[in-house]
Parts: sequence; C-alpha cells; structure tokens
Amino acid sequence: MGARREAQLRETNERLVVATVSAQTMTEVAEYATAQMSYAAEHDFLTGLPNRSLLTDRLAQSIALAQRHGKRVALMYLDLDHFKHVNDSLGHAVGDQLLQAVAQRLQECVRHSDTVCRQGGDEFAVLLAEVEAVRDAGLMAEKLIEAIAAPYVIDGHQLRVTLSIGISLYPDDGKDVVALFRNADTAMYHAKTIGRNNYQRFTPDMNAHEVARQSVEVALRHALEQRELVLHYQPKVNLETGAITGAEALLRLKRLDHPLVYPTQFVSIAEGCGLIVPIGKWVLREACRQTAAWLQAGLDIGKIAVNVSAVEFQSKDFITGVRTILDDTGLDARQLELELTESGLMQDTERTTAILHALKELGVQIAIDDFGTGYSSLTYLQRFPIDTLKIDLSIVQDIDGGAGEPIVSAVIAMGMSLKQGVVAEGIETRQQLAFLQSRHCAEGQGHYFSRPVATEEFAMLLANRSALGVDH
Repeated sequence: MGARREAQLRETNERLVVATVSAQTMTEVAEYATAQMSYAAEHDFLTGLPNRSLLTDRLAQSIALAQRHGKRVALMYLDLDHFKHVNDSLGHAVGDQLLQAVAQRLQECVRHSDTVCRQGGDEFAVLLAEVEAVRDAGLMAEKLIEAIAAPYVIDGHQLRVTLSIGISLYPDDGKDVVALFRNADTAMYHAKTIGRNNYQRFTPDMNAHEVARQSVEVALRHALEQRELVLHYQPKVNLETGAITGAEALLRLKRLDHPLVYPTQFVSIAEGCGLIVPIGKWVLREACRQTAAWLQAGLDIGKIAVNVSAVEFQSKDFITGVRTILDDTGLDARQLELELTESGLMQDTERTTAILHALKELGVQIAIDDFGTGYSSLTYLQRFPIDTLKIDLSIVQDIDGGAGEPIVSAVIAMGMSLKQGVVAEGIETRQQLAFLQSRHCAEGQGHYFSRPVATEEFAMLLANRSALGVDH
C-alpha cells in the first residue's frame, strides 16, 4: 500500500507541475500576444516606424513638456514627390523597398529624442520634440531633403526621389495637436505647389493658397469632363530663313468667364491630385489629331512637339498609349517629337533608356526640354537616343547681358558634336537672335517670332507660308 500510495502522489505532483508550467506558458503567450498587438497598433507594418496614432500621443506629450519649460516643438509633414509613378511603372514590391530605404535614411538624420512616423502611402512625419530656435527646424528640413535626394539602387533600378516638407511650430503656428497637424499639412501642399523638392513653414496666408489650389483642382476635373482644355501652338522657326519648321503644343485651361489659365498655374496641382496622366494623354491625342488634320488639308507643319511630364513618361502603359494615339489619329510617328526634362529622364535611368529606345523604334523624335538647367550629364546624352536639345529660355534671355553667351555656345557645340539638333527657346530680342545666328543655332522659338496662338491663327501662319522675324 505504501508503494502504491507513493506512486499516486508522484503522479499527482507531476500533473500539478505540468498544469503549473502550462498555466505559466499560456500566460506568457497571452502577454506576448498582447504586447505584439499593442506594438502593431502603434507602428507601421512595412517600415516599423511609429504610426500616426503613436505620433499623436508623442506630439501631445511634447506640447505639454514644451509648455512647462518654455520650449518649441516642430512638426514636419513629408511627402515623396512623384512616388506614385514608381509603383505604377515598377510595381509595389519595388515601391515598398523604396519606402523602407527612405524610412531608414530619415531615422539616420534625426536625434534619439525625435520621432519619425509613416502616416501612410508616401507620407511621413517628423516630430522634433525640443527646438531651441525656429531656424533649427529649417536646418533639419534641409538635411532631410539632401539625404533623401541621393540615388537608390533597388532591384537593379537606380531611383531618385525628392521631398516636399511642410513645417508647423508650437506655439507659433498652433497650440494643440489638431492645429499643428492641419498647418503642417497645408505647408506641405504649398511646398508641392511652388515646385516640390523644398520645405515651407506654415504662414496664415497659406490657407488662402489652399482654397485657391482646391478651386483649380475642381476646375481641372471639370475641364477634363467638359472639354475645357485647349491647345495653343508656338511656331518653331529656322533661324536663317524664318520658315516655320514645326510647333510646340502648349496647354491652356479655358474657364467660363475667366482668362486662360497657364500650365505654370496648374501643372503641380494636377500632379498632386493624380490628374497629370489623363491630362497628358488628352494633350498628346489632341496635338496628334490636329497635326494630322492640318497635313490632310495640305498644311505642312513639320514636327509637332508635345511636353511629357516625368510622371506620365514613367507610367506603365506610356508606350502603349503613344502607339495607340498614333494609330487612332493616323499621324506618322516621325512627325511627333516628345519633349522631356533632364530631371525626369534621370529618375530611373535604366527604365528611361528602355522607354526611349521603344519610342525610337516607333519612329518618334526625342527632345530634352529646358536643357542646361538640370543634370546636363554628357554620359547620359551619349547613352540616351536624343534627337534635339532645347536650350532653356532663362539661359537664352541671359544673352542680352552677356552671361548666357558661354553656356549657349557650349550647348550648340555639344549638340553639333553629338549630331543632335539644337533649338533655342524664349527668343525675345534682335540681339539674342543675332548671337544665335552667329553660333549657327539651327532653330528657335519665342515671342520675337510669335507668341503661342490658337489653332485657327496658327493654321493661317501655315497657309501663308509666313517667314517670321528674320531679315533677308
């Protein structure tokens, strides 16, 4: 009986031990799961950064401390410029890796006491918990912009992205969480509106700018639906004879009871609200349709030049879209010239090269617009299949003061050596024309010859075979 009783007691003890261990394990598992859920509720899954919920808590704490100690707090809203085209052209896997790389760089720039947050999509935020002087926030913004602008290599693609940053300060620009969030967001949109790749600190007049921005956005959406977009055409001229050799199609927004609205007033807004690609497709289709109609009527226009934004150029179906428009309108691809900016070409050089070669296979001509204001890399000029360099109007207009002469001469010589055409933009004076003629620049455009004109007026120039602005 003693041995049997002892065995029973041993078995009971073992069960108690197992039960105790199991209870402890289950408690630990529950605690771990709770901790994981708590972490997930406050952090972004992709980057591991704090999310907006945690940022809100930390901002509230920072405001309370700053109020107690007489300090400032800075809140920055960060938006990656043109990030959408990375997802659209290279896929979300590459886009996700880019976001992770950006998150890492942002964290490397700030102090341990600061907070970097991913708000969602391509938007981040940075909380500077203690700021001694207003300019410190600006210095940090400059540091972030410089860090993010360095190239990324992801899956064999060299990518470049830039930042638009909006800053609001406690107590100067808002005394609570809601006001600081709202004003940083407003400042960020203002940074995008004035050209991106910069930072802006909130000022009260930005609220009026935001109202105006929203008004233009509504007008753009309405214009696409109601066909209130129009094209004007600026002649491209042979600088020796004055003969029209082509035209550049320039977009205008026609609003009822309003003067025409120019691209400088709405392109950045169109990019910000996702309308730049459908607007770009409309411009290309309308320019090709009108050019084909002129040719059918016996009016020789030469080449029609159409500006293409970086976002549109890098979009996934860009080549297919160009091919479809050429087929639908019946325009010979050799009479279409697409104008691209240097900065747009450099965003993903591998993809850019592939797209440019695909366009050349179609027969489309390629021009670099605003040449001399961007990267101007001779290596890429040799690598990319470029037909024409367009000297930026700011450089041409500096000819009158002498400052632009060396740059213009260098670009013309470069074009000749690479067997590329050169077009001078923004010619406004006889002195500018004379200098360009002396350097054997083949073509030009500008108000000296003709402002951009409506379809009917341009057709009259073609019909009259006008020689514009050149003495014979």
